[in-house]
Amino acid sequence: MIIKNALDRIKEIIRGLKTKKVEERLQSYATIAVILSRLEDISKDQKIPNYVIFKQDLLYSCEALCGLDDVDGHSEEQHIGWALLAVDKLKSFHCFNVDNHHI
Repeated sequence: MIIKNALDRIKEIIRGLKTKKVEERLQSYATIAVILSRLEDISKDQKIPNYVIFKQDLLYSCEALCGLDDVDGHSEEQHIGWALLAVDKLKSFHCFNVDNHHI
């Protein structure tokens, strides 16, 4: 798996959540969870720092968007923004550093 491509696909899925019905959102969430599971294996093998923290941030917002968690009074736009930010953090030099390496 090419990490940069996987994270780019997650961003595409997140951007599309706003127009999806609940069932489609849950399918999207399942897809994101599967991708993150594969990335977790890579993060353990390569001892990638901060993966778990950024993954939890991403999943929290995705769960809120899918009705699996409380939105805590925040809008869908805020949760989409936070989820996209979490993906950017996963891509950053604090985690996978995909812009500077071909992982």
